[in-house]
Amino acid sequence: MSASVSVAPTTRLDSPRAWLVVAAAFFTSCVAYGVAYAFGVFLRPIGTTFGVSHAAMSTLFSTLTVLSYLLGPVTGRLADRIGPRPVVAAGAILMGCGLLLSARAEWFPLLYVTYGGCVGAAMACSYVPSVAAVGEWFKIHRDMALGIAITGTGLGTLIGAPAGAHLTRLLGWRQAFELFGWVSMIGLLLCAACLLRPPILSKKESVNVWAMMRTRTFLLLYLSLGFRGVALFITIVFLPVFALDIGASHVAAAGLIGYLGVASIVGRLGLNAFVPKLGLMNTYLLSCVVVLAACIVWVMSHGYLSLVIFALLMGVGYGANAAMTPSVTAAKFGIEGLGRLLGWLYTSFAIACLIGPPLGGALADQTHDYRFPVFVALIGAVASLAAIFPLRTPLPTRQAVTAGQET
Repeated sequence: MSASVSVAPTTRLDSPRAWLVVAAAFFTSCVAYGVAYAFGVFLRPIGTTFGVSHAAMSTLFSTLTVLSYLLGPVTGRLADRIGPRPVVAAGAILMGCGLLLSARAEWFPLLYVTYGGCVGAAMACSYVPSVAAVGEWFKIHRDMALGIAITGTGLGTLIGAPAGAHLTRLLGWRQAFELFGWVSMIGLLLCAACLLRPPILSKKESVNVWAMMRTRTFLLLYLSLGFRGVALFITIVFLPVFALDIGASHVAAAGLIGYLGVASIVGRLGLNAFVPKLGLMNTYLLSCVVVLAACIVWVMSHGYLSLVIFALLMGVGYGANAAMTPSVTAAKFGIEGLGRLLGWLYTSFAIACLIGPPLGGALADQTHDYRFPVFVALIGAVASLAAIFPLRTPLPTRQAVTAGQET
């Protein structure tokens, strides 16, 4: 480790160089989640090619997601030790190779390795290290910087699914995967080059992450994130095929994921406006309320317009929730060891993906009705709100308000 890294002055926090890290994390999230959340538009074409069930395809998505979050503690710890750049660069190679190999697969189980395994590991190498780096580069504007960085997932969702649907219609899913592979690998390598080590060498070994994880606050955050993940992953996997089932075109069905992405950007940036009045934790709770409202709309939906309303509400709710999660974690536990703590917190999504999409796929296969997975999403949204509700706080006074941050 160079001396320049270990003794860098704290004045570099919130500097122009720090905002370069925000930009790199933004585009890292954009590429990673643009690829992952486009899965719904590939579900039917890949399933038709290999002649596999919805449950099998849902399990493929679960493999990707479970690995991406289970490996988060490992990649977060690596980033804490060696910096985010080499970890994200490794993710770039894994994602590119995984997609290129998946495009050439002739045996469906191989996709569990090339797509589920390689792309899942690439996600773990990309998201947590880049987001944690942003948190460690800022003190004054940390909440704003984290919100902007994580907004990249919304842009990726907006671009990825429609692009995947368009490319699949023109070229087929295999060539769409090839293009995704090359673009994602090059894009993530460029992002990795801009991800610099934090200017302060934190005493990370002195941080007792295990003690933090045994607290009531961590447990409630973990449960709330996990149940919210059930609702989100059901949406990503089944919303496009649900729309097709009620007569929407392939373009319109993919467009719903685009609406989800646009609304998530609004949620990530817009709902933060409530933080000065409600406080960070109460605004976080509000995002869970919006996710629940969205699922109620989906349960009651009977046409494409209602699905658009659902996608917009879900995007706002999950986008704001995702944007505030690192800020809430930093506010409750501090920034030292943030990469490891976020990595462990996000393993809740792995459990959610093991439960949600496979259960939804099995119900759809048994009943031939895509409304049953929607009920699973609704149950997840209710449980997410119930878990976070005990962490609500008194409304901040005017003197105590610090925009975007709550101690």
